[in-house]
Amino acid sequence: MKIFLSWSGQRSKEVAEALRDWLPYVLHSVSPFMSSFHIETGQDFFKVLRSELKESNFGILCLTKDNIRSPWVLFESGALAKVLENSALCPYLIDMVPEDLPGPLKFFQAASADEKGTRDLVRSLNAASDLVRLSDPHLHKSFDRWWPDLKPKLESKAQPLGPAVDSQTFHLINVKTSTYLRASGLPHKNGEPLELSVSGDEREIWRFHPVEKKYYAIASGYTEQCVDVEGNSTAERAKVHQWQFQNGENQKWCLLLQPDGSYKLRVKHSRYFLSVTDEGIKQMPPVDSRSQKWWLTPIFNY
Repeated sequence: MKIFLSWSGQRSKEVAEALRDWLPYVLHSVSPFMSSFHIETGQDFFKVLRSELKESNFGILCLTKDNIRSPWVLFESGALAKVLENSALCPYLIDMVPEDLPGPLKFFQAASADEKGTRDLVRSLNAASDLVRLSDPHLHKSFDRWWPDLKPKLESKAQPLGPAVDSQTFHLINVKTSTYLRASGLPHKNGEPLELSVSGDEREIWRFHPVEKKYYAIASGYTEQCVDVEGNSTAERAKVHQWQFQNGENQKWCLLLQPDGSYKLRVKHSRYFLSVTDEGIKQMPPVDSRSQKWWLTPIFNY
C-alpha cells in the first residue's frame, strides 16, 4: 500500500522522515513516499509528484502550527483529497490540537504525534490495506515493539518559524535595478539561489516573521525557505541564498529606513547588507549605493 507523506518546513520534514523509516517495520505491507527522498536529481519534480499523488492509497499530512496554511501543504492535501476517500487522509498533528486546524483540513480525522495518536494512525493504515492486514493482537505487539524507536524522533528540536498568518508579506524591489527579489529553485531544498526577476509570480512574495526585537526571518511562501548568509560567513561578498529556518544570526534581518522611503536590510551576525552585485545576491559592507536599497511593497490577502 502506497502512503504519501506530505510535509512543509523543517519540523514537519523531520517527522515525515521518521515515519518514512519507521512505518515499514510496524506494517510490512506499506510503502511510504516522501518527495525529498524519492525524487532524484534530474527527474521532473512535478511530474513525479503528480504521479505519486495519483497512485497513493493513503495520505499523511505532517502538520505544525508553522505550516497549516502553507500553500504547499494545501496543494498536496487538496490533490490527495481528490483521489482518496476522506478516511484515507490523516492530518498528523505535531505541536497542535484538532481545534487548531483550518478548513478544509478540520474535516478529516486527525491523529496526534504521540503514542495514542500514532497507534490510532497505524490502526487506520492496517484497516485500509487491501493486501495483508494484521490481527489486532499482532498489530499491537508490532506497535509496542517499534514505538520506542519512533518516540524520540517525534521530539523535534527544530526551531519553529511561526504561522504564516502572523507574518507580514511583501515584494522586495531593488532600487537600482527595479527588479524583484525572487526565490529560485525547488520547494523545501536547502541552498537554492536567490535571483532578480520581474515575472510577477508567487516566487517574488516574501513573508517577514518577527523572530526577536527589531529582527525578522524573511521566508519565501513558495520554497518555505529563508534568506540566509551561506555558511554563517562574515566575509565580504559572501553568498546569500535560501535555507531552512534554524534561528541562526545569519537568518535575522533588521530593516533600516532610508530618507527616500526605501529600506536597507542588515543581517545580524555580520552587520552587512543584502546587496545586488554583478555576481548575484551577496552580503556587503555599507556603501552609499542604490544596490543596497529595497522598496517594500505590501501584499494583502495572501
